[in-house]
Amino acid sequence: MKLTRRTFIKIAGAAGVAGCGTGEDPDVAPMDDYDSGPDETFDASPEDLDAAIDKDAGAPDASEPDAGAPDAGALDAGALDTGAPDAGAPDAGAPDAGALDAGRDAAMDVPRDVPRDVGFDVPRDVPRDVPRDVPGVDAGRDSGVITLPHPDFRGLPERLPQFPLGVMAGDATDTSVMFWTKHDGTSAVTLRVLEMDGSRIAAVRFNGRVTASGAGFVRAVVTGLRPNKQHLYAFLVGPASAPTGRSSVGRVQTAIAADSLAPIVFAGTSCTNQSARPFPVLADAGSRTDLDFFIHAGDHIYADYGDNAVTLPEYRAKYSASWSASGMRALHRSTGQYLTWDDHEVFNNWNPETTSRARVAAARAAFFEHRATRRNASDPDRLWRSFRWGRTAEVFILDCRGERRPSTRSEDPARSSTYISRAQMDWLKAGLRSSPCVFKFIVNSVPIVDRAGADSDNWNGYASQRREILNHIANNRLRGVVWLSGDVHFGGVCQVEDTGPWSGIWEVIMGPGGSNRDSRPVVRASQWPVMVYGVHNYTLFRADPASRTLTVDFINASGGRIPGSRWTHTF
Repeated sequence: MKLTRRTFIKIAGAAGVAGCGTGEDPDVAPMDDYDSGPDETFDASPEDLDAAIDKDAGAPDASEPDAGAPDAGALDAGALDTGAPDAGAPDAGAPDAGALDAGRDAAMDVPRDVPRDVGFDVPRDVPRDVPRDVPGVDAGRDSGVITLPHPDFRGLPERLPQFPLGVMAGDATDTSVMFWTKHDGTSAVTLRVLEMDGSRIAAVRFNGRVTASGAGFVRAVVTGLRPNKQHLYAFLVGPASAPTGRSSVGRVQTAIAADSLAPIVFAGTSCTNQSARPFPVLADAGSRTDLDFFIHAGDHIYADYGDNAVTLPEYRAKYSASWSASGMRALHRSTGQYLTWDDHEVFNNWNPETTSRARVAAARAAFFEHRATRRNASDPDRLWRSFRWGRTAEVFILDCRGERRPSTRSEDPARSSTYISRAQMDWLKAGLRSSPCVFKFIVNSVPIVDRAGADSDNWNGYASQRREILNHIANNRLRGVVWLSGDVHFGGVCQVEDTGPWSGIWEVIMGPGGSNRDSRPVVRASQWPVMVYGVHNYTLFRADPASRTLTVDFINASGGRIPGSRWTHTF
């Protein structure tokens, strides 16, 4: 093939098994069926690449049923296909009429003096045999030159049996996005990414074959995208230039430009137990068109719901039960995702010091297999990372489960304790202090608030580190820091402490999106301006950097704001 300046870099298959050690566990079967998938390197023009794909792909698999072409009139231009609702699912409701338009001015002349990936330079030893995710697909600096006779895939029939868990895009930056699906078919799969201008296709940003792991998982990073652009994407079957079917259609927004001070709108939740399927709250969040991204603060699945998952196939089955639900699929395809875990992704209150290493490895492998979450090249087990949306906001995503040491737990701040690793703590402190952003959101699976009756499973049980990070924020007078948490099955807005130097630090507790609905907890009313309990919900955030104002609403399954749940604060 003729080489050109367009280079298609590696396409990564599913994430590798976590580097939790190689010790044998007599109670856990080895993960022989785990296949990270081959990496492919393309260095060819789009036309040559398409020709090669067409040659490899051949005719579509005749054994795969035709799902039928969707009603052309039902497809709003530029909109997602919603799929058939589950019987009995409540009406998702209309999106907020006051929603911000996805388009915004992304060019503001504000100097940027801090590296974008603060914190990704902390080296740690990693077993050499642990597969690593590598950025997968380069859309090229000359993006937009891809020419296809029929670029719009929305009229193609959806092949739900081939893509039963839907699609997801996540960990978006201003120039790159990770795309995910699970493919259960045998035909070749093509990822197509369209940059949209309202309802019009502005450019085909990528159209190329992607490689699934042996278990069918596809995880591909497309780089070279443009900031602050809405994209539609789908995984296609059949020849790359003339596909015959598709996955569901996903939507993702790239982050605003590095120097932008545009407002953003996002949402989040936590605690989505399989018992709440089909997840009507998530269906409503997925029906919105105003979100820049969505955050899930953990307990995305409950691996201990029913029979406890122990092996990789068992964890995969738990994910399949949740990811196939209509509300979960609607949310995942509707906007970009930033995700972390809590305890139920392994099992309730699991202890990293005593839990079988093989079981944790299986849970961690399943976590990455089922998400558009990037793996750190130097430390593939690491979950903590950060993303900037211009100078408006930086999102710090923590791992508050996998690195804690319960043997050090103490509510005495004078005694050393480890809730997060020293590397993670140093990264967080450095990132908060150096961030040029107006808002600094810390995604924190378990609340940091001092709450009456709270057990020692949260930050309060590791008092020395709680004091360290809160003192760092207070002593450096860091403005706009907001903790975004979950776990406790009620929602609310609170001061981390009701008096003292930490009383100016705020926390928003999100969810539950679908789990046990707790009765009203015992809290200090003066410390909690908003308390939401007894109802499944998600939290809507509007961050306006011009006024330094954050507005928070808690939204129910019908799309309505829960009475008394609005909170507005100027930092």
